[in-house]
Amino acid sequence: MPNDRFFPAAGSLSRRRLLTGTVAAAGLLAAPRLGRADTGILKVGDQRASIRSILEASGQLKDVPYTVKFADFPAAAPLLETLNAGAVDVGFAGDAPHSFALSNGLPAKIVAAGRSDPACIGILARTDSPIQSVADLKGRSIATGRGSIGHYMVVAALTAHGLTVNDVKLTFLQPAEAKLAFANGTVDAWSVWTLYIAQEVVAGTGRVLVNGRGLVNNNAFISAADTAIATKRPIVQDFVARVAAARLWALDHAEDYARIWADLVKVTPEVAAYAFNLERFRPVAVDDAVVADLQKTADFYTTLGVIQKPFQAAQHVDRSFPLAPAVLADSAARAG
Repeated sequence: MPNDRFFPAAGSLSRRRLLTGTVAAAGLLAAPRLGRADTGILKVGDQRASIRSILEASGQLKDVPYTVKFADFPAAAPLLETLNAGAVDVGFAGDAPHSFALSNGLPAKIVAAGRSDPACIGILARTDSPIQSVADLKGRSIATGRGSIGHYMVVAALTAHGLTVNDVKLTFLQPAEAKLAFANGTVDAWSVWTLYIAQEVVAGTGRVLVNGRGLVNNNAFISAADTAIATKRPIVQDFVARVAAARLWALDHAEDYARIWADLVKVTPEVAAYAFNLERFRPVAVDDAVVADLQKTADFYTTLGVIQKPFQAAQHVDRSFPLAPAVLADSAARAG
């Protein structure tokens, strides 16, 4: 990926600073104190400005003793390719694309995790389509990204309704291409997530046939390149703590956050708020449950032939970047 994809966060808060919140201090309890020797640059791979916006809105980018540079991507696959190439230090993506990338030798470890409502993953049909259920997808074409959580969602939904991938036509496309194909009728349905779902539903151009509740885990991770873990550990730890604190802040300030996210990704605040309330992402520990979920996802992809090598999830996590107990307790209280 070209280096001009990167743009620094410095100076971006002048008109966007909102509430810093008391959660800022709590979120940093687990982070080591940074000194002058730890200043430097952290390059962050982001998806649709989801990390950058939440850090800006919560005030967590204020007075950071290092430079954060963000590279924005439309989906996980190109982001993880960039992490693989060494062009970013850390990247944010879901468990499905992570399992695919890690199985193919991604030189990185999962250092932070979070869970969101699986309702933010879904299969869309156009509002004027005769398709009314998953059963109606038989013989139809479905767009999704290969190895994405959308891919997982399609197979899980079909299986739950007595169908297989042989009963439909899967068309593997990146989100921008899939959005166009969905709009012009080249495909009958689209398996996708969060902001893309919100755009279609709010615009009245799409409706959700089935969402991911009961079908997908929908965990997501921050991974750090092995080189970043070795050379930028205090910065990575500090960044992970800031993101966790920012996520808890956003759960209490959804409207404030949605305005900033909308501005960054050029959607309406209504779309951003709809997407955020679909997801309700909260930080969790990188623990045995997270590892088990990742293993389950990888095993699922192995049965599909998407992953063709042995995969041991425990080998791809680094548990030495803990969150503060207060943050984890707060997050657990919000699990609902």
